[in-house]
Amino acid sequence: MSAKLDDFDIDVSGFGNTEIDLDLMISKMHTYTSEKLCEIVVCDRYFGCFKSLAIISMEELASRRIQGDTFDFENYIGNSLKDLPKLDFSIPDVGNVLRQLAGQMSKK
Repeated sequence: MSAKLDDFDIDVSGFGNTEIDLDLMISKMHTYTSEKLCEIVVCDRYFGCFKSLAIISMEELASRRIQGDTFDFENYIGNSLKDLPKLDFSIPDVGNVLRQLAGQMSKK
């Protein structure tokens, strides 16, 4: 399974090698730090991409917890998400925008 940033309609000029080898990432998941695993989960929750990587990351974090790792990944993920700005992709009501502009123009 391999994805390219080009597949997501993103301008990648100047990025160099933009290929993401998901199989390679999955095979190395056990070598990643707990922080990196959490960041993968945060990326999925924030951007909504690569859900399969987030699931595998959570499985690895849970496995580490069972093996005695005390890293507080739940709070790390929660705090990381709180620190990110709110994304709002809603489309404004064009009528409201025009009324606001007309109101501002009439005040001048």
